[in-house]
Amino acid sequence: MLKVHEFFSVAIQLAYNSAKIINSVRLSKDIGQKWKGVDDPVTIADIQAQTYIVQQLHRHWPKLTIIGEESISYSQPIDLPDTQLQLYDEDIFNKTHDNHLIRTQYEIDDLCVWVDPLDGTLDFVKGDYENVTTLIGVSYKKQALMGIISQPFIKVQEPQNSHEFKPKIYFGHHPQQRVFYTSDCSSKIPQELKKPQFDPSNVRLCTQRNRLSNQELQKIKSLGCQLYQMGGSGKKSLTVLEGETDMFICLGVGMSKWDICAPEALFKTFGGDFVGLAGQHYEYNPKDKSFDNPYGNLSSIHSELLQKYLPKTYGML
Repeated sequence: MLKVHEFFSVAIQLAYNSAKIINSVRLSKDIGQKWKGVDDPVTIADIQAQTYIVQQLHRHWPKLTIIGEESISYSQPIDLPDTQLQLYDEDIFNKTHDNHLIRTQYEIDDLCVWVDPLDGTLDFVKGDYENVTTLIGVSYKKQALMGIISQPFIKVQEPQNSHEFKPKIYFGHHPQQRVFYTSDCSSKIPQELKKPQFDPSNVRLCTQRNRLSNQELQKIKSLGCQLYQMGGSGKKSLTVLEGETDMFICLGVGMSKWDICAPEALFKTFGGDFVGLAGQHYEYNPKDKSFDNPYGNLSSIHSELLQKYLPKTYGML
């Protein structure tokens, strides 16, 4: 059995140490950039972070199924500490706000971990580091269950267009209906993120900045929302969780299961959903031949916004 508090204890350490890997590569002379396809790079940071995450998860749960974005592993030793199971106590995650007790352990055979070690690699290569995240999602019986999103960098005004290494890690287990965050991997008690509200007269929508045709952009603009464009599924999801935007839309099939499992779990934690443009629900099946998302995406933590806009996005793909 996998216990929720033990998994979060390990995953928060993995997210923080992956941020350190990404920052170390960022500051190096050579990020080892290669191209898997058009606008689809990979760097040493992607490969090192995923290798570290997979190795550490299998150290604790050898039979745990893990699907990662990168198809190759880093062959050299990674100079980071082993993770521990005892960062958090079980009672942090065993009840809702209404004190309803919830399930806190799951059969390992029915779980799969979906890892995007460096979401927003194209932005990383371009130096837009504020759009970089690490995504660790957990599905149970093919449904999103737990999510961890780590943002290693923030953009600062001085010096102009510079970035500060200041990790912030968001995580949650959607049956608990609570999202937590922390800025380190040593604090025993995480802080809780409050669900933001929205203004129905000024709905803010975020979408991709890269891999978007003008025709697709015009379709998105036709929804009549205030539009924000940025890179990275994790970054766009965080703007919704933090109340900077209200919905997240993606036209096309550019994202994969490792891009959406963690965000979906966190959106569901706040009572929202992560669905296709015609309302389809995604399944996270590790036995699938392809992990692409063929239905596009419309997502929000506000279910009433999905009810309003899904009839408008039907047929956009």
